[in-house]
Amino acid sequence: MNILISNDDGIESPALKPLVSRLVKNHNVLIVVPDGNRSGLSHSLSFYKNLTILKRNDICGAQTYTVSGTPADCVKFASHVLTDFKTDLVLAGINLGHNLGTDVLYSGTVSAAIEGATLGYKSMAFSSVSHEGGDLDYCAEITVTLIDVLYKDLTNNFIWNVNIPDLPKEQIKGYKVTPLGKQLYSDNYKKVSENEYVLIGKPQKNHENPEDCDVEWSSKGYVTLTPILYNKTDFTKIYEYKDKIEKTYKSL
Repeated sequence: MNILISNDDGIESPALKPLVSRLVKNHNVLIVVPDGNRSGLSHSLSFYKNLTILKRNDICGAQTYTVSGTPADCVKFASHVLTDFKTDLVLAGINLGHNLGTDVLYSGTVSAAIEGATLGYKSMAFSSVSHEGGDLDYCAEITVTLIDVLYKDLTNNFIWNVNIPDLPKEQIKGYKVTPLGKQLYSDNYKKVSENEYVLIGKPQKNHENPEDCDVEWSSKGYVTLTPILYNKTDFTKIYEYKDKIEKTYKSL
C-alpha cells in the first residue's frame, strides 16, 4: 500500500520515526509535512502565497518533503504535484496532543485527513492524548494495527479520528467506537505586553457530555475511534425547511 503521511507538528515531530519505521516494513511511504509546527490551523490553505517545498533527508527510507504552508497544503500539494506516488491512504499524525470532541474543528491533523478525503483518498487521523507524545512506539503499534483492521472498509466519504490515551500498554482498557463529545477549556487570554495577548487554558470536565462520547471514554483509558464526515450538512433541517421555503417563497 502507498501511504502519504502528513501532520501538523512538522518535520521535527518525534512521532514520525517510530511510525514510519513500522510502516516501511510492509508499505511504500511518502512524507509531506510542514516545515514547522502548524497546530491549530484547522483546514486553512495558503491562497495567494508562495510555498517553499524542500526535499529533506529520507526518514527511515521514506522520501520526505517539507512545505512552508499548512497541513492541508501538504496533502493538496502531494496530490497535485508528487503524482508519481499513487496514494492509497492519507495518514495524518501521530499528533502530539488529543484531538477529541470539538477539538477536531481546530486540528490541523484532522484537517489533513479531511483534505485527503475531499481529494478522493481513504484517510485517517491519529493522535496521542499526551502533548509530550507519551509512548510513541506503542502509539505507532496501535496505529499500524488499526490501519490493517480498518482500511478495507474505509471509503473517502469519511475519515477515522483515533485518539490514544497517555497510559502504559497494560493500562489501556480497550477500544470504543464513539461519537464526538464537547471538549471544554479554561480559556484565558493572558496579556503579555501592551498590545499582545496569548490564549492559554486547560481541559475541563464537561458535565453535559453524554457518557458515550470520545471525550469521556478517552478520560477512562480507552482508545477512541470516531468516524467523521466532511459533509457538515444538517439534513434534518433540509427536510424541515425545504417545502416551507421553496413553496412559500417562489419569488422575491
